[in-house]
Amino acid sequence: MRLTRAGTTLLEHAHAVLLQMDQIAGVVRTPDPRFAGHVVLGVPPAAGLLIAPSVVVELRSRWPQASLQVREGISSSLEEWLLDRRLDVAVLYNPPPLDGVELTPILHERMVVAGPPAKRGKELPEPIRWRDLSGLSLILPSLPHSNRRLIEQAAIQHGVRLNVAFEVDSVAMTKAMVKRGLGSTIIAYAAVAADAKRGELSARFIERPPLISTVSIGMPREKQPDWLVGELLALMREVIARSVADGSWIGAKVIEQHLR
Repeated sequence: MRLTRAGTTLLEHAHAVLLQMDQIAGVVRTPDPRFAGHVVLGVPPAAGLLIAPSVVVELRSRWPQASLQVREGISSSLEEWLLDRRLDVAVLYNPPPLDGVELTPILHERMVVAGPPAKRGKELPEPIRWRDLSGLSLILPSLPHSNRRLIEQAAIQHGVRLNVAFEVDSVAMTKAMVKRGLGSTIIAYAAVAADAKRGELSARFIERPPLISTVSIGMPREKQPDWLVGELLALMREVIARSVADGSWIGAKVIEQHLR
């Protein structure tokens, strides 16, 4: 038996309601009930690995009576879940304008071409230009994946015809295929920096001009955020800024005005 989309949405809302009911007794016993609640955070795979563990640990430390549900998905899925009110907050890569969703750009990060390992003794492969991308056999996510939208739009602007050999939506599977020599991919540097450092693949920055990915935080516009959603937003900004400052989010630059 399979649930319809409407049934799935109903089940998720019912689950959230049950969680809130379970918290009622704890709220009554808590001296200040404002510090209890439930919030749902959506993250894409690469960004989720960088920030979600810290967000979970710090939210639990600051507000032990609150509960946090983390859902992982590609940005196009997260956008849909935001529109369906299945998420309170989400981290999105290169989102298009969305009716009913407030988007706050939070950082920029450079995209690279990840390919087979560089020759021994050559730690920093030379950058690659747009005109050279047409000669590569590429492994890219399928549309409407946010990275694919960004790459296709940039290729059209620069008059480049891409040779897409495989469409793979999983970052982990894409990297495994690149390491097996099945092609190259275009991906955020942070997603492959550790692999490149270990010599498992190479990472070449795209230049003239560089390809920049924008990471945004999204939340339903019509929804009046409760205190916990507001605190989660502030915590996420803090964790993201710290991950860039300490080098965990490699190749990223914070958009300062949105972190004040």
